[in-house]
Amino acid sequence: MMGRKAIEAARIFVDESGISDSLSAEDFLVEREAMLQELFPTSELMPGASRLIKHLHAKNIPICIATGTHTRHFDLKTQRHKELFSLMHHVVRGDDPEVKQGKPAPDGFLAAARRFKDGPVDPHKVLVFEDAPSGVLAAKNAGMNVVMVPDPRLDISHQDVADQIMTSLLDFKPEEWGLPPFEDSN
Repeated sequence: MMGRKAIEAARIFVDESGISDSLSAEDFLVEREAMLQELFPTSELMPGASRLIKHLHAKNIPICIATGTHTRHFDLKTQRHKELFSLMHHVVRGDDPEVKQGKPAPDGFLAAARRFKDGPVDPHKVLVFEDAPSGVLAAKNAGMNVVMVPDPRLDISHQDVADQIMTSLLDFKPEEWGLPPFEDSN
């Protein structure tokens, strides 16, 4: 369900958990909202994310975010990290008008590739970092390369589509992807 539009994920959840007779997907989203309002502002970055973003920005590598998260939730999740997220050229969110379908459809990634200031980027030259299986599929459906950093609780059967899988962004070696290497030894 990770990476999907909220209503789609809610429908899957209430159906698969067997509670659809007592709770609709819409009602589930209402109940979930209060929890998200409390939890999202405490969101932490993945280990290694700050180092990677700062490195790519310093090396003038175009970077952006394509997320299925809607603006109001994205703003809550990132409010503690505004300085870091300001390094992005742009952000494409799940409620963007160009994103007609959520992940695993490629809409968000393709919209993101079109918006760089120097013009559209060939999807085959894009490297995506993803934690969600549906996001990996969306990136591959867009013709992009994908490094997956999955939640360790995720069933490994969902990881076979990614070009590279790692347990942490701290393990990422940019030079393996034709990018400038980190200058520090961390």
